Amino acid sequence: MTLLDLPDGIDLATLRSLATGSNHSITAPAEAADGLVPAVSYLRVSTKDQATRFGQEEGLSIPAQREAAARKAEQLGAVIVKEFIEPGESAKTARRRALQEMLEYVAANPVRSCIINKVDRLARNRLDDAIIHATLRGANIQLVSVAENIDETPSGMLMHGILASMAEFYSLNLAQEVVKCMTQKATIGGTPTKAPIGYLNVRTADAKGREVRDIKVDPERADLVRFAFTAYATGAWSLSSLARELETRGLTTRPTPSQPSKPVTTTGLHKILTNPYYQGTVTFRGVTYDGAHEPLVDSETWLRVQTELDATNAKG
Repeated sequence: MTLLDLPDGIDLATLRSLATGSNHSITAPAEAADGLVPAVSYLRVSTKDQATRFGQEEGLSIPAQREAAARKAEQLGAVIVKEFIEPGESAKTARRRALQEMLEYVAANPVRSCIINKVDRLARNRLDDAIIHATLRGANIQLVSVAENIDETPSGMLMHGILASMAEFYSLNLAQEVVKCMTQKATIGGTPTKAPIGYLNVRTADAKGREVRDIKVDPERADLVRFAFTAYATGAWSLSSLARELETRGLTTRPTPSQPSKPVTTTGLHKILTNPYYQGTVTFRGVTYDGAHEPLVDSETWLRVQTELDATNAKG
């Protein structure tokens, strides 16, 4: 049984058997070529920002987790034969590439330990944690935490369960708090999400040195976005012809660490022209608020654009 089976149902009898140790026996550990017990390590950070922080290819957390895993392996008399890295993936779902690769690897190779930094690196909900742990136990693989005292003893299993519950609570509570803070920010005119093309999310500091997240007009793209609205409002342009004109004039998306800038597509242009943010409002969770950011177009121009788009849709 692996996590790949989850969408189609869970064999609870098998899970209960694995989780309680029924038909589960510890075999003599396999040995690597140098006589050490083979182990794998699973390393994960939650966000892409963590994965590339300070200009490092792996950020700072991944190398720190790697060093800690290596020290733990040495204490166990083990050697890490394969490392699985999840750069910038949430543990709220088990649908993670490196995690699935690890489970497939340990099912086919003589591994005796899976080393993680903490339980919450592996999963942030109890069901996924139970399935992953049961899958490892079914292959006679011990889950080892660098920072926590979990093992196959009753007290170790109890501690594992408590830590898994705490990880799930943290994840659910954090999500709730984030939504609450984002809603509050929107109600006072702030932008709780990434600003659209034509604007920049900037970070500054106030007089007391506290971080302030603000929205500024993008000097490279704002005029081109204004042109897009005023041109389409005339009724003389189609979306495709206007997208080509904007590409000629140099309008591109903003680059990210994983995606270079590229010309705005017809679909992308449609999203721009239908986004009320450009007339000075903020919409969050279905509610619209007056925004504190500088509008790039007036309401009259924005409404004319919507009328042109509706007329085009009506024509088919």
